[in-house]
Amino acid sequence: MSQEGFIVDTHLLRELGDLLVGRDSTAILELVKNGYDADATVVRIDAQNLAHPDDAVLTVEDNGNGMTAARFRSAFLRIAGRDKEEGERLSPKYKRAYTGQKGIGRLASQKLAKVLEVRSVPDHADAGGDEPGVEARIDWEAIDKQQTLNDLKEGLSVTDVPVSPGTPTGTVLSMRSLKRTWTSSEIGKFVDEMQSAQPPTLLLGSDSESLAIAGESLIGRPAVRGTTENDPGFELELSGELAPADDFWAKAAEDFQWCIEIDVSGGRTRYRISPTTTYARSESLARAYSFEAQADPALRFQARFYMMPGASSRRGPLKGFVRSTSGIRVYLEGFRVLPYAEYGDDWLEIDREYRSGPRFYTIDLDESASDDLDVDKREALNAIPSSGYFGAVFLTTLGAPGLESLINREGFVPGSTFRAIREIVQDGVRLSVRVRRSVFNQRERLDAITPVEPVQETSEHPQSTTGNEPVFDPAGRTPFEVLAPHGPTEEDDHKIAAAAEAAARVAVQQGDKGAEPIDDRTQQLAAGFNAVRAALQAVQSYQPELRILAGVGLQLGAFVHDINGMLASATTIRELLRGLLDRVVEPAQRNTLQVTLRTADELAHTLARQSSYLTDVLSADPRRRRSQVKVRERVESVLRFLAGPISAKGISVRVEVGSDLRTAPMFPAEVMIMLTNLLTNAVKNAAEGGNIWIDGRDLGNAVEVIISNDGAAVDLDEAERWFLPFESTTTVVDDVLGQGLGLGLPIVRALTDDYRGDVRFIEPTHGPGTSIKVVLPKKGKAQ
Repeated sequence: MSQEGFIVDTHLLRELGDLLVGRDSTAILELVKNGYDADATVVRIDAQNLAHPDDAVLTVEDNGNGMTAARFRSAFLRIAGRDKEEGERLSPKYKRAYTGQKGIGRLASQKLAKVLEVRSVPDHADAGGDEPGVEARIDWEAIDKQQTLNDLKEGLSVTDVPVSPGTPTGTVLSMRSLKRTWTSSEIGKFVDEMQSAQPPTLLLGSDSESLAIAGESLIGRPAVRGTTENDPGFELELSGELAPADDFWAKAAEDFQWCIEIDVSGGRTRYRISPTTTYARSESLARAYSFEAQADPALRFQARFYMMPGASSRRGPLKGFVRSTSGIRVYLEGFRVLPYAEYGDDWLEIDREYRSGPRFYTIDLDESASDDLDVDKREALNAIPSSGYFGAVFLTTLGAPGLESLINREGFVPGSTFRAIREIVQDGVRLSVRVRRSVFNQRERLDAITPVEPVQETSEHPQSTTGNEPVFDPAGRTPFEVLAPHGPTEEDDHKIAAAAEAAARVAVQQGDKGAEPIDDRTQQLAAGFNAVRAALQAVQSYQPELRILAGVGLQLGAFVHDINGMLASATTIRELLRGLLDRVVEPAQRNTLQVTLRTADELAHTLARQSSYLTDVLSADPRRRRSQVKVRERVESVLRFLAGPISAKGISVRVEVGSDLRTAPMFPAEVMIMLTNLLTNAVKNAAEGGNIWIDGRDLGNAVEVIISNDGAAVDLDEAERWFLPFESTTTVVDDVLGQGLGLGLPIVRALTDDYRGDVRFIEPTHGPGTSIKVVLPKKGKAQ
């Protein structure tokens, strides 16, 4: 009697790959998880030539335990294997909880590429013995053209590879012949999703300083993964065409107001809602509040997220950050679970409650273990949408029993465990609204104690004009923001003036003979209101100059287009001259044409250099954002721009800046402008046949750049005057660089001030001459 059995069609591999993986990032993340399960500390994803599918290579490389040839045949080539379901389900070295369960992660590669190449070197300390590693090639298309998996004739080749002692262990998966072209927008989306696959650094802080909160943290460093203390950790790196720009968490953190922490363990849920240090400085009534409630004893997880009221109205770089990063995400064993907190996903129903929810929340708390808080039946008036929350829920396999992933690896089955987790986090969001409403009410009551008296209108603010005077009505106009006047409205200006005068009158009355002495608060109020008004008036006085400079900048942007047009014309002239030169025989005419051609070549090179520089500074690339700028690359770019005058003066330039020296996240154009102004001054002031030195170093918490020249020395006692507008350090008009307007150094100081840095003249570092030092902290941009 023959043994009956199933015949497995080769199409099953394609069906499983498409069914079990919903998107490209999920497919790659399944391969990353395989590396994590193999005790890798680093998994690197690299991509090359994504715009050309036939030549493209997408690589996932880890430094984990690797596979022996025997392990590859018995496990990797087994579809839906059970090896991760049996035993304690922990990795061999670091005892990590396995993140892969179905044994089908390798099929994810079939969704992306036609060919998968595998190279693996085993860790013999883990595998035992000295078994060979493996190299294999899987041609998914060749396999798909055959009938059954049981009788493959081609499409799969496996080779044993001897392992020499000391060979680094790990596995490299290379996907070749991609199934489609990746557009720039698809690459950008993929990079964003892969960057968010691991929790951002800010959320992993362990104390109040790293979290920038007032008061102690509830949970310290969150328990992101189920592992042992000897686990060195795990990193995911992106390189090649997937190299990411720096994110904006550090910048956004300056606008966060509250931090909400949740700790669930031992049948209790503990909440702590703490103000950020920045918000606590601006709102003296803000403090930390703690609450407790009962929970399912089987649940054990933590959460941490920040609140940024008004996030959706942010402009500039933070606008894109809010859209791509806002929401409370979910991580299981340290890997993000999509689609929770994607743009438009409302898994916590924050937006639904914001639009049409109750005005008062019913939250079941243990009152005896919770801080007292004012009860306001309209507390939801201080609710904000989901775009105002930034953070994560950290789940582990052991801490969330019964939690099941959906078949396509995106989301969880909405069972009792998932519902319990969601309700706990929802209450954390509601408590943050309650706390915010309480502080709002306290502030209103305090402000109501000392009302401000209105003042009579003065001649400085006429209420009306005569009938013959023209009146400008701005209604319906949308001025260009860079050039439009900015300042308080007339009504606000009246309020500021009234507050200043009222505080001054109180101070005067308290200072009268026989009256009570002036208290410190009254003095501070009077001084503060007057300082605010003086500061606003000073800012407004600068606006005409700023509008002029903005207009010059706009005209410079148009000039770039003119330069590009001239460059095209110069190129055409060069080609015409070359064609004419080939037909001219008479020596004198050829000599004249050659001189003309050389002049045209020099003109084209000059225009190309200017166009490249100006385009780099003025480009409005919508994807450009702050990043850690390589200082040496920008120095070399500016030196190419200044190559003409440097050569004309016979100046020698020595650059001592490491190729890996990077600034804090800045706009590349800001670094270009800073270096251009400093190096232009150095070239102008260097002696004929002199020297310029550019030295850069990493100070640990800051980057230092010193630019020196051996020209005229600057008197350090009067050096600060050169940072005043229109105080030029040059008096001679340079044929190429012109004569300065005295704005270069003020611009450099303004840029360094923006990043809490410094620029100043120092004692010369290379003998007689001048040295100027720039220090840029790595902390980030100030408000």
